[in-house]
Amino acid sequence: MPGYIGQSGTEDKNAALQSENNIFTCKKNDEFIIDIEDLGTDGEGIGKIQGYTLFVKDALTGDKVRVKIMKAKKKYAYAKLLEIIEPSEWRTEPACPVAKQCGGCQLQHCSYEKQLEWKRKKIQDCLNRIGGFTDIQTEPVIGMDIPYYYRNKAQFPVGYDKDGNIVTGFYKKYGVGKFGLNKAFRVSASKDAREVLVPITSTGNMVLDDIIGYEAQKKKLVENTEAFLSGKAANNV
Repeated sequence: MPGYIGQSGTEDKNAALQSENNIFTCKKNDEFIIDIEDLGTDGEGIGKIQGYTLFVKDALTGDKVRVKIMKAKKKYAYAKLLEIIEPSEWRTEPACPVAKQCGGCQLQHCSYEKQLEWKRKKIQDCLNRIGGFTDIQTEPVIGMDIPYYYRNKAQFPVGYDKDGNIVTGFYKKYGVGKFGLNKAFRVSASKDAREVLVPITSTGNMVLDDIIGYEAQKKKLVENTEAFLSGKAANNV
């Protein structure tokens, strides 16, 4: 059963259950232990306390988790995952080593079979709830043999790191800033493109000075990037 932990971490099941007209309420930084019952539109976990909905990023259907309220509304709240008390049977280790930090993927911690079922359920729910169709059954989703390296287009922001090096990569999952990638498991590229984009430095950042292959193209890329960034900086003065 879901329970209240409290801001201090001590269990007090009644302290947070303050209500008006028997409506559950909570506030920022309250902590709860909840069961994740479903996944939302963006792959976030959904749990409930007395009918009050909590959205929890990185949580998975079947997880029992400890969460902290980050933003509370009248009928729902957004919560941060603090601890996985009992992992879901569908929870798996992400194939990409930076999946937890990078904002490029949302469900690598979920087995591929469960991802396909979640997609099927989303379509079925839309047909039933939005379309009003009750006599249509969605067939199982046809998956891929290898569910990685399938993107044929990617956009990488370019900027400076704290040491002044030019770096590029996807944005971080939370907050502002770019996150350098040592691999992009969902990006497909030709051999020529891979020679331009790799290898990556040991720090995990894609530093343009370390890019190999086609020296003229590399030099032009660095020059254009530096000119763009310098011009952008000058315009902001």
